[in-house]
Amino acid sequence: MKSFVTVLFVVYELYFCESQGIRAGTVFVLKGEDLHLNVTKAVVLGELEYFSWKFKKNNIVRFTSNNKKVSANYTGRLEFPVKKFSVKLKSLQEADSGVYSAEVTKDSTEEVAKYNVKVQDRVSPVNLTVSSVSDSSPSCSFSVTCSSQDSHINSTFTCDNQTCRQEGGERSEGIPDTFLQVHQSSGSIICNHSNQVSWTNDTKIINYVCPKHFVLDPPNLVPIILGVLFPIFILAIIGVVLWCLRKKRTSKRVILENTVYDTAQPGAPARPQDPTDDEASAPYLSSTYAMVGPKTGPPAPTETRNTAPLESVYAQVKKTTPGP
Repeated sequence: MKSFVTVLFVVYELYFCESQGIRAGTVFVLKGEDLHLNVTKAVVLGELEYFSWKFKKNNIVRFTSNNKKVSANYTGRLEFPVKKFSVKLKSLQEADSGVYSAEVTKDSTEEVAKYNVKVQDRVSPVNLTVSSVSDSSPSCSFSVTCSSQDSHINSTFTCDNQTCRQEGGERSEGIPDTFLQVHQSSGSIICNHSNQVSWTNDTKIINYVCPKHFVLDPPNLVPIILGVLFPIFILAIIGVVLWCLRKKRTSKRVILENTVYDTAQPGAPARPQDPTDDEASAPYLSSTYAMVGPKTGPPAPTETRNTAPLESVYAQVKKTTPGP
C-alpha cells in the first residue's frame, strides 16, 4: 500500500546552478509515487511570453498567458493543481530521476525553480543470523551476519553482564544512498536496511544468545500497578457519586408519591374542638376542602335601605382650669 502520495524525504543538498545561481534541492521519491513541482516565485505572463517545465532541458509542458501544451512523452502523466504553473507528475519510475527546472521566457530566459529528483525503490528485506557463540566464564562472544538481497555485513559482540562491545557492523551498499547497518539497542541486536524513502530490519534478543552474561533488570512493577489501580479508583469514586445522586432522587420521588390529599365532602360536619386538648398532643387534622357553588332556593326579599344622610356628631372638649 502506498504510504505517501508526495515526496517522503527531502534532503536539501544545495548547490549553485552554473548560469543563474538558482539552488537545486535534492528530492527523494519512492518509486511509483507522485512528484509535485511547485513555483514559489510569482510569475505573470504577458503576450509572447511563456513558462516551461523541463526535464534534462527537454520540455514537459509549456504555459502561455491563456493556454498550455503538454509534451507527447508526458500525455496522461500530468495533473495541474489550482496553484498557477504548478504540476504533478504521476507514478515516477527510476528513469524519471534527474534535474527538473522551471523557466520563464520573456526578452530573455530566467530560471525560477530547480529540483534534483532521485527515484528510489523500496529496500529489500534483511536477515540477521547468529553464529560462533563463545560462552566462557568471564564473558560471552558471538558473531552476527546481516544480509540483504544485494549485500551482507558481519559484526562481533562481546557481552559481560549488561554491557556489550561491538566490532564492525556498518557499510554502504553498491546502490547509492542505501545503507546496511548492525547495532545494539535496548538489549537487542538490530540489523537495519534503509535508504531515503524506506527501511526494514531484523532483531535478535541478546539474552537469548547469552543467557548467563546478559540478564535484563526485572521490570519496575510500581508504575504498572499504579497505572492499573488509579483508573479503577477514579471509576469507583464516580460510581459512588452517581449512586448517591440516584438514591437521593429516588427518595424525593417516594415522598411525593406517598402524599395523600383528602377529598372534600360537601356538608360534612367539622369535629368540635376540645378546649382541654393540648396543642402539642393534638393529632394532625385532615385537610378538608369545601366545594363552592351557586346559591339555590327562593330569592331574598328586597329591603328598602334608609338612604337618609347621617349626621356628624362631634364632642366639644373644654379645657378645665385647675383650682387653687
